[in-house]
Amino acid sequence: MAAVRTVYVVSDLHLGGEPEEGRRGFRICTHENDLATFISSLGGRQDHPSELVLNGDTFDFLAEKVSDKQPFWADFRGTEQAGLKCLNTIAEDRCPGVIQALRAHLEQGHRLVILPGNHDIELSLPAVRGRLRELVAPRGCDYEFVGNGEAYRVGDVVIEHGDRIDDMNFVDYNLLRRHCGHLSRGMAVQPENAFDPPAGSKLVATVINGIKTTYRFIDLLKPEKEAAFPVILALEPGRRGALRNIARAYREGKRRRKEQLKQYSSDISARPGSEPTPPAVDQTDELGDILQRTLGRRDFALSEPADESAGVADISALDKAKSFATLLFGSKKEGWDQRLYDLLDALRAFQSGDAFRRDRETEPGYEKAARDLAYGPLRHVVFGHTHMARQIAIPSGGFYFNSGTWADVLRLPPNILAMDKTYAPLAELEQFVRELVENDFSRFTTMFKPVFVRFRQDENGNSTEAALCDYDG
Repeated sequence: MAAVRTVYVVSDLHLGGEPEEGRRGFRICTHENDLATFISSLGGRQDHPSELVLNGDTFDFLAEKVSDKQPFWADFRGTEQAGLKCLNTIAEDRCPGVIQALRAHLEQGHRLVILPGNHDIELSLPAVRGRLRELVAPRGCDYEFVGNGEAYRVGDVVIEHGDRIDDMNFVDYNLLRRHCGHLSRGMAVQPENAFDPPAGSKLVATVINGIKTTYRFIDLLKPEKEAAFPVILALEPGRRGALRNIARAYREGKRRRKEQLKQYSSDISARPGSEPTPPAVDQTDELGDILQRTLGRRDFALSEPADESAGVADISALDKAKSFATLLFGSKKEGWDQRLYDLLDALRAFQSGDAFRRDRETEPGYEKAARDLAYGPLRHVVFGHTHMARQIAIPSGGFYFNSGTWADVLRLPPNILAMDKTYAPLAELEQFVRELVENDFSRFTTMFKPVFVRFRQDENGNSTEAALCDYDG
């Protein structure tokens, strides 16, 4: 049966962030022109209309400043005025060519579907959602925005961003709906009804953005997950207090998500009931727990081992407060070798040697979630979010796909990941760290590897072709 519909899925474009002359600035997507060319080419690839699905994190609100004074960034813009200002800045100043290509795609009679992710949660705000439609969708065109934490189904395919599976970045759509409901009525949003952004958003806004000017590579390590904590601590031990606060928010988010899982068959919403959840009592050292889980060391990035009777919070880190950059370009004193090994351990915990294999999922939960979703008439599942492209056969007879990213990704050299203290050449390790701090990625594997997922479907919605494809221009 001939195909009557071709569906293209891309995700994690991360459009936004102020560029700098000759540098990426605060962008992690530096290939807006390639993206616009790809979108413009879709209509001519077949003799029937095509459908383009932007599967979350199309825009990066976290990369845009909210003020020229402290605090410079926000984990969520809760007012429609702030959300509109940010969207207009991204659309008009950062990627006007992409916006024009999307409009042209719709004007030519094709279809566009947009799902929000965890970096563009503000798209759900009523006025921002309306402005997005004005920007990309001429009147009467075939356009759909899929909100409220819903997945998008087309034929035998189900598509969602994937942050639902990630404790660090899941979005509490129950509370977000309340927040948006008040805004839609022109009502003030009281604190008990205000949206609480994910711990991953807090991590980006309060820590990662603050050290990004020194360590340009830091937000190329995606997604924002547990293993980001030791990487940041290795670079900037003085951030321990801020990380401890985010770790508490992370623990609370996990607790809320677990509570919700007991009451619902899906984990779209994280805060059940109509009453706000009371603050959790801080009974544990969650940052220490994270370090224990990821590295097996609660005392990571401290000069002395932790006392068994004391929490990490009680141990002085003053002699470790200097940043990695300061030590590297200043006086490499007091435990420099250990600092190198600490950073190596943290990076290895973040990115395994198999991270870029397309036939194996290294992020917990995603393949299982895909298997759970693919039943009955649904054969194929597409996630994004992790920035790692995947095509893995599942029992439904179809595939679990991850639509990867069009942003830059840092792939650590395999020989560095294979190092350990018994044979790691210290000089080579130091050179690797110097390149990271100097933002010299010339020895690293290609950072831009754009992909898309393509489905060709017949008139009954059955996919006659399903494939993960590389875009080569």
